[in-house]
Amino acid sequence: MYQFAKLVQRIPANIPFVFFNCADYVNNSQLLMAQLFGYSKGAFTGAEADKAGLVEKANQGILFLDEIHRLPPEGQELLFYIMDKGIFRRLGETDMLRQAEVMIIAATTEKPESALLGTFRRRIPMVIEIPPISIRPLSERFALIQEFFRKEAHRIMSAIEVSQEAVRALLLFDCPGNIGQLLSVIQVACAKAFLSHVIHQAECIKI
Repeated sequence: MYQFAKLVQRIPANIPFVFFNCADYVNNSQLLMAQLFGYSKGAFTGAEADKAGLVEKANQGILFLDEIHRLPPEGQELLFYIMDKGIFRRLGETDMLRQAEVMIIAATTEKPESALLGTFRRRIPMVIEIPPISIRPLSERFALIQEFFRKEAHRIMSAIEVSQEAVRALLLFDCPGNIGQLLSVIQVACAKAFLSHVIHQAECIKI
């Protein structure tokens, strides 16, 4: 969406795009909130200096939040306050309001009505539901498989030979994790094949 918006010149080419996966800090909600909104010195143990959060870094741009269902209710409340008023506080601040104009794009693998606060959902103007990979045509999955192998080959700067059986398995296996799981399976397969290639000094990398 970000790249397309730049392509059709709906947004300036130089606006910031900031990515954050809320699942990275699922076991530490305080650190998650600190990453998003920043903190002031002494806000918690280890906060030795003031630090700007991702909301400030995305000011005048786009903040993409993946796995937003991992954001605790108080974080969702702070987000919709930004959406409503364009203001927020860093963690530990009591007498200073900061401003931010941010477009928020969020993704979740959960049903929004069960994972997000109703007050937060009401502030989301558009919801796009992407169908799971299991009900998409095989031609689309095949195109993804090709693209993922192409990227891996480029990353390791070596040709990768993929057998018909491997392609068939990737096309037909149950993939509840959708595209992310398909990518992960291919990356692991390439890593194992590359290791085997190095150990046995084979001519090419085979999957």
